[in-house]
Amino acid sequence: MRRVAVGLFWLFLLSACGGGGGGGGQAGGTPQKGGTATIALESELRTLDPLDSSLLVEREVFYNMYDSLFTIDPSLKIKAGLVKSWDISDPQNYKFTLQDGVKFHDGTPFNGASVKANIERFKTAANSRRKSDLASVKSVEVTDDTHVIFHLAKPDATLLATLVDRAGMMLSMDAVAKGGQNFSLAPTGAGSGPFEFVEWKRNDHLTLKKNPSYWKSGVPYLDGVTYRAIPDVNAILSALKTGDIDIARVIGSKDVASIKADSNFVYRDTPAIGFNGFELNTGAPPFNDAAKRKAVATAVDRYAILKNIQFNIGVVGYGPIPPSSWAFDASEKIYDHADAAKAKSIATGFSFTYKTTSDPVAQQLAQLLQSELAAAGITMKIQSEEFATLVQECEAHQFEACGVNWSGRIDPDGNTYAWWHTGGSFNDSQYSNSQVDAWLEDARVNSDQAKRRQDYQNAQKQIVADAPYVFTFFGVSPQISNTKIHAFTLYPDLMIRMAEVWKG
Repeated sequence: MRRVAVGLFWLFLLSACGGGGGGGGQAGGTPQKGGTATIALESELRTLDPLDSSLLVEREVFYNMYDSLFTIDPSLKIKAGLVKSWDISDPQNYKFTLQDGVKFHDGTPFNGASVKANIERFKTAANSRRKSDLASVKSVEVTDDTHVIFHLAKPDATLLATLVDRAGMMLSMDAVAKGGQNFSLAPTGAGSGPFEFVEWKRNDHLTLKKNPSYWKSGVPYLDGVTYRAIPDVNAILSALKTGDIDIARVIGSKDVASIKADSNFVYRDTPAIGFNGFELNTGAPPFNDAAKRKAVATAVDRYAILKNIQFNIGVVGYGPIPPSSWAFDASEKIYDHADAAKAKSIATGFSFTYKTTSDPVAQQLAQLLQSELAAAGITMKIQSEEFATLVQECEAHQFEACGVNWSGRIDPDGNTYAWWHTGGSFNDSQYSNSQVDAWLEDARVNSDQAKRRQDYQNAQKQIVADAPYVFTFFGVSPQISNTKIHAFTLYPDLMIRMAEVWKG
């Protein structure tokens, strides 16, 4: 999600180790065509338009319905998508050659004009959350149907990675126009991906069907995919066991071992690229006082969270950049073991409200945080809300502390800039530090990875020290499915890509 882009609850409650129970789920065997797969989503979606999307569960659907200009492989290497080849030798003029013959689900062609229209829509729409992503793009020039040039206001080392995600997802402008105000709820014909939109009935199901004319030959194998929103991890596990769903991304940590040992299921995972924790609103009391933010960060026992919430499965997190990233800083442990006495010496005797969902694991975590902070003389009140309300209020800065996680991006810019650059699209905490802004801006324009690494490590140290966000742990990206699911590929970005999956 944006969080989890979002998603805003405690999703990565899973093993940080490899392994799996059962014999299905792996590549191998002759793919069988037909059948449908049902996937559990950890929350209901808010929109089916990449323009204003901020949730992980939305991105998952998007990757099966829309195509992006670029894609990635499981090692996070950027690969061709709707852009077939590219020339970025001129750092301010990126030349893209597009796939030829691609059609959107409504039959209209994908071409240079549609690329220009999509980018302009993302950059200019009042409700667009893609503006930070595309800030460097000054204009798109259409050379012909299969060639475009992105003219940049300044060099942008992150742009190709950005165009893998929602800012690079291409939609039929005819479908957008026909959908009108209802488009975000029913984007009929809008994509060019392996599956087409059929219907979305909130709090019941979202259905996609096979795109029989998909431009990538031979796939998809499935006739369709159905998504069901199940916001309780215990209910997800129950649905998996009863066969009501085929695939889940989330179960409670306490249940991982039993699923791995059960021959009816498959469990595998790979390190994820996101982060987990909670944000503090620096724009309003009490956390406009930096000392109070630092006291909270000092009092939180990340190892207790790992033990009691993660069942000692996982990795303690110290910042936004995970160990799998080339910009990871193993030396940054500003807030390591909890120190209640030190926290009291920084600030004590104040109270705040922590907003979270009613999910049982989220509640368990909130209660643990509450007890840890009480030891430092800090009173944390827990306010439970329906997920959609929580997301809306946190994005509107209507919170003191908010349980928000991030599914991660393949470039460290995606784990930092929109979150903590002044005015960033996901800067719910209203954090602003001119030196952090300068480091993050330099990292975008600099092509030297060593220099970029230093920029990100400098920025991370300052962000962590200022504590607009309290980091707790890094999670994993898993496969949790029955053994009927085959050719499931693990990606570190948590996305469940269904084009090559088959059922048998």
